[in-house]
Amino acid sequence: RYGDPSATMDGIKLLWYVLANEIRVRRQEARVLGSRYSPEILSKAPSGSENNVDTEGAGLIVYTGADSVNITGYRARQEGDMLIVHVTGAGTITHMNQSASSDAGNRFVNDAGTDRAITTNHGMMFLYINSRWREFTPQ
Repeated sequence: RYGDPSATMDGIKLLWYVLANEIRVRRQEARVLGSRYSPEILSKAPSGSENNVDTEGAGLIVYTGADSVNITGYRARQEGDMLIVHVTGAGTITHMNQSASSDAGNRFVNDAGTDRAITTNHGMMFLYINSRWREFTPQ
């Protein structure tokens, strides 16, 4: 309908609707992504090995203790959640690969299939995918 102003208006309204919907979807996705990483910080100084560690909803766990400990799992949260672990204390924190000492859904799957030790001033990131905390190493 060449030259029909109502067709032009309909086209503009359609483009406006599509743009508004795209913005709404992107905002919703950003809120979901933001909820996957909690800004809460949990400071821990365990003196012995721990199983099924309660992260208390934190997105960052900072280990400050002097004792070296083994961690067999963190309590499961929601699919897609992220958890960053950092060691500032003198103790080495070892994340045990697939240890049966923790419930199945709380266990780690480390990249090499072996236990992973984190020493002072180092950290690692985990993603909760397919009912396991999986080591995340950007390539």
